[in-house]
Amino acid sequence: MGSDPDKVGTPKLQWVNLPESWGVFVLLAILAAVAYGVFWLYRREISTCPGGIKLLLGGIRLAVLLLLIAMFLKPSVYFQQVNEIKPNIGLLRDGSLSLARGDLYRSEDQSKKLATLTGLDNELIGTGTVTRSELINQAFDKHPEILRSIREKGSVRIVDFADGSTPVELISALSKEDIEQAQNEKESTDDKKVAAETKMPELIPSGSGTDIWQGIRQLLDDNARPASIIVISEGQHNGSEDPLEMAQKAADLDIPIFTIGVGDPNPPKNLAVAEVYVRNKAYPDEPFEIETVLQTSRRDETGLPGKLDVKLIEQRVDESSGKLSSRTEIKTQSVNVPENGGRIRVDFDHVTNVPGKYIYTIKVDPLEDETDTLDNEMASAAMEVIDEKVKVLLISGLPNWDYHHLYKLLQRDQSIELSCWLQSMDESRPQEGNDPISRLPRTIEELGRYNVVVMIDPNPEEFDDRWIDLLKDFCKFKAGGVLYMAGPHFSSEFITLNRLKGFHEILPVRFGNTEFIDVNQALAEAGESRPERMLFVNHNMDHPVMSFRNEPEENLKIWSMMKEIYWSFPALTAKPTARVLIEKGQEQVSASGNQPLLVSGRFGAGSVLYFGFEGTWLTRSMGLQAQFFDRFWVQVVRYLVETRSLQGSRRGFIDREKSEYELGDRVTLVARLLDEQFKPLSQPAVEATVKSSDGREQTITMKMLPNQEGRYQGSFPANRMGQYDATIDLGASEEKLIDPVSFRIVAPSAESSSYWLNEKLLTDIAERTGGKYLRLDSIEQLPAQLPTMVQRAEFNSPPEPLWDISPFIRWTVFALPVILLTIEWALRKWYKLL
Repeated sequence: MGSDPDKVGTPKLQWVNLPESWGVFVLLAILAAVAYGVFWLYRREISTCPGGIKLLLGGIRLAVLLLLIAMFLKPSVYFQQVNEIKPNIGLLRDGSLSLARGDLYRSEDQSKKLATLTGLDNELIGTGTVTRSELINQAFDKHPEILRSIREKGSVRIVDFADGSTPVELISALSKEDIEQAQNEKESTDDKKVAAETKMPELIPSGSGTDIWQGIRQLLDDNARPASIIVISEGQHNGSEDPLEMAQKAADLDIPIFTIGVGDPNPPKNLAVAEVYVRNKAYPDEPFEIETVLQTSRRDETGLPGKLDVKLIEQRVDESSGKLSSRTEIKTQSVNVPENGGRIRVDFDHVTNVPGKYIYTIKVDPLEDETDTLDNEMASAAMEVIDEKVKVLLISGLPNWDYHHLYKLLQRDQSIELSCWLQSMDESRPQEGNDPISRLPRTIEELGRYNVVVMIDPNPEEFDDRWIDLLKDFCKFKAGGVLYMAGPHFSSEFITLNRLKGFHEILPVRFGNTEFIDVNQALAEAGESRPERMLFVNHNMDHPVMSFRNEPEENLKIWSMMKEIYWSFPALTAKPTARVLIEKGQEQVSASGNQPLLVSGRFGAGSVLYFGFEGTWLTRSMGLQAQFFDRFWVQVVRYLVETRSLQGSRRGFIDREKSEYELGDRVTLVARLLDEQFKPLSQPAVEATVKSSDGREQTITMKMLPNQEGRYQGSFPANRMGQYDATIDLGASEEKLIDPVSFRIVAPSAESSSYWLNEKLLTDIAERTGGKYLRLDSIEQLPAQLPTMVQRAEFNSPPEPLWDISPFIRWTVFALPVILLTIEWALRKWYKLL
């Protein structure tokens, strides 16, 4: 019987044919009539029969009749099983990056409570060494009974939320049997087995925002709507919607929310140097910037001053020992602190003419009663000032104003060695430049001694297909940079000549056919010379050629002051891999863009720039002493030389998409690599080494792009803040085959401005829904606060007649009336009754 699935539970007796309502009274009347009739009949039996025998015979007769009536009522057995249906409980855990920081608890009592709860060292907790997520994980690990007690009231649906929400796990509720078994195991063994069965999944914070509204909405919109919700967070909501509105929706649905606050509720009085960045190379007397970001708390809550002095400290690295020189304070800036605190960007302009490696430290003096002074200064990665000269070959068809001012600028720059080839120069006169030449280079060895070739509206008479092939090899195998500036005198012929058509491969733009160019040029010459505006492509304003300022708004403001152009060459469109920096026109007019004017790209291992206009000299009137003209052209030369070492031995480059990433972004690295014969590298993958400022290293696999020998790409998640350098070791004998590229990973702005415990919001959410707010150190009280909403469900098996339970009962039920009647008949015969 125990193996039958229908016979599980408590057995119950049921009279299947028992009448209902008034039928019960009829049945009672029949029973009374039967009893009276039997009594009346045996009372009238002959007097020779003793009274006791009459009474016995009457009892037997009555028992038989009652037994027959009972058989008619069909006594049956069914089994009743009572199940408890427990509700679903939602557990929301804050997975934002603010949970990856520790707190400097001003209340020693609170840090002691957390130490007691987690078993961690009180001093480590109080000094912020232990992160909030570690406290949460340790609390559940050390006290598995918390989750076990919650499971006694329902299943637990765990969801992590940050700037979105992610379902983590559904842990089933504990039944009575599970609870009893766990209790027995706890009494008979240690707690390890029970803890393993109820382990909370580890919380790993990685999100770039804290959207409590989205987290609650995720649970309320779930098909398995929870009976109650638990929210573990620091409460600094930075989503776009009000979480109290979602709390009100939960209240309307009678779903209480219980909030657990993590962190120190006191806004910290703290100044922190969050980031320091300086590029990895500069040249003597070349201005460069040390960029820094300060993180401050709110002035109105912590009493910060309205102004701060930020100091720039320089130290030189000894090349032989690697030791740093004494600290020299070289600059101080006074900056305003915003009322609401947050991130403050400070940039220092600096220049040095002494080659070597330098470390720059940004420092702010500690405030009175500042909670943490360890982060009041931060050092940059090493920056190298190199004394090698950039060799530039400047070619121009005519001595136009762009050529005139550019050669003067480059010739006086101490870091540049200039050779000029003015094609219109009288043969009897020497060419200009501080490294004059008497003819154009004709071999790869001669051209390869230069780093950059600048061509300003060159006259095609001196060039043929062999020289164009030489220029291609210069880019491909020597990583040389090339600039071509179109002009009204020779560009139409230079671009359309059949013998020079290979030059089209080098440029990052496409031209139409000869008729298209001729028609556009004829229209330009026939029309009036009218100034036309330039359109600056916003998303490319961070390009090295375009960056006058670090702030995009300030940069765009400077470019917007540039003079109009009076002539441009009709390029059709940019090539797919190129970046358009300036277009012709006022606004975007088509999906393919306007006519490109300034375009950057790559050919082989070298960088290429296309100027579709002339007249950059007009910008000399902007700024002090032509500062923007000078800065622009120096940046152009630096950009063109960045993919080649100054000695010409470099076998490629490694680059990144941008210089700054936020935590949670994906860092993408690209590389162009050559083998020892300076041909494109053909191996399917290479390893890049990424090193952080704190000495951590990781290896990134960079795979060759499909059908693009020598071009590689790899990526990795930005999961730790800091300054990074990436490089590739090709395993050859040269020192510094691939110069490292620098970038930094910073905290998301939404998670770095406010990170202390917001008890007011968490309390308001709980009170609005009828729940309760608790701090993490009181989380053991949580299970008792959750409502008990268990429903009982009864499941009855089909009734089975009593005589069908077993053969013995069946024979007993049907044989008993026969036996009783036989006894009655025998007694009646014995006493000679009718």
